[in-house]
Order: sequence, then C-alpha cells, then structure tokens
Amino acid sequence: MAGLTTGFAKTSVGRVRQRNEDAFLVMAEKDLYVVADGMGGHQRGDVAAHLCIDAISEWFTGEMDDETTRELVRRVRRSWGIQHRNQANLVASIEYANRLIVNTARQSDAFKGMGTTIVATIFHGSTLFVVYSGDSRVYRFRSGRLRQLSEDHSLVNEYIRLQMIKPSDARTFPYRNVIMKALGLKSSADIEFFTRRAAPCDVYLLCSDGLTDMIEDEEIRRILASSGTLDERCQWLVDAAMDAGGFDNITALLVEYDRS
Repeated sequence: MAGLTTGFAKTSVGRVRQRNEDAFLVMAEKDLYVVADGMGGHQRGDVAAHLCIDAISEWFTGEMDDETTRELVRRVRRSWGIQHRNQANLVASIEYANRLIVNTARQSDAFKGMGTTIVATIFHGSTLFVVYSGDSRVYRFRSGRLRQLSEDHSLVNEYIRLQMIKPSDARTFPYRNVIMKALGLKSSADIEFFTRRAAPCDVYLLCSDGLTDMIEDEEIRRILASSGTLDERCQWLVDAAMDAGGFDNITALLVEYDRS
C-alpha cells in the first residue's frame, strides 16, 4: 500500500560551512523518507551521507542484486525480529548503506572515520515505522502540538538523561556535538527503531541538527501551525535556522499523512 503521504524537503549549506554534508530522500510513491547528516569533517561526511541515501534509494527502486537483498533481509529478520516486509526492507537497506560506508572508509585515508546520522520513516497503512541513529530527529505535529519522537544518540542527551545537566544547559554544553551512534562507525548498523500509529492530517518533521540547534521547538511548532503549504513551511523552517545564524548545514523534510 502506497500513496498515503506527501513529502517535501529543503536543505541549505548554511552561512558558515563550505560543503553541505546533509542529504535526503523523498520517495512518496513508497511512503519512504530519509534525512542523513554526514560527519567526519575533512573525512568527507558528505560522501557518507550520499552513500547512505543512494544505497537506500537503490534498494527501494529494485536496483540491488537479489541475493544481497535476500541475505540482508534474512539477517534483519533473524537478528532484529522484524517480520513485516516494509520494515525489514528499510532496516536491511540501512544495513546495506552502513556496509558501503564502512567499506569505502577502509579504501582510502581520505574517507577514514567518516559516518552519518540517519532518520528514516516508512508508512504501511496507519503504521509509521521509524529507524534512526545519531541526533537527526523526527517530530510529530498533531492537533497543534509538537512532539519529538526520537531520542538523540548524543553525549549531551546522555548527560541530560542521567540528570548531570539540565535540558536548559544543552546549548552551552562543551561536548554537545559528540555523537554516540551513527552509521559507518561499526560493522553492523547501530540503530534504534519504533512504530507509531499515524492519524489523518499528521505532519512529521525529519531534520538534521542544523535546524534544531538553531531554533527552539516552540518556533518549529509555530511554523508548522501556520497556514502555508507543506513546501512553504519546509522552506520557512530552513529560513528560520538561517536567520538564527545558520552555523551548520540545515535540512528539513516534512511529511503529511493524507489518509482519511
């Protein structure tokens, strides 16, 4: 079942960086959406992010070798206990992306240490399946309320979770950019996943930390509550992060669940 969603994405290099290390995938015909935020600095995080997006796209457009896909889907079902076809395919495609990043990094010192965060969603009926690693986030906007669904895999979030610092201290935490999980750091994808029930007119935001580091959740909620089109609101989110400084690459991807 497909065609349940509509999605738009906007990305910007920002005002400081020389290279955009964010990448995204909008595949509305598959109800599939992905944001990746490359990491590694001179180790070419942009390569890792685009390898990730390209691998997932190839997987879902049927360009993959059949034996590779079967082997990875079997592994996902055995290791993760995921039996639903769409969900198993998404995790398997991310495992494949992780494999490509790791293998590419081994081939050249220029790519050594590169990796990428990821947040990916796929819908089946009213079931939303989310897979993520790192600090790229997914939010749900429903009935005027904004809720962060994912939990950052970051050092600052660990400090908050352990009550070592207050959430209000997060923006000044000296190691706030340290990521605990990402693709490319281990031989197997280091991910978390969950399902949620989608409701008609839900809007989901997938974004890189270049957005959430610049603007508060209340500003995000205000923009999503505005009367603009989905595409316009996506651009307004990026514009708001740019106006706040644009210190990092910025990517915002909005998905509306259309089924009534």
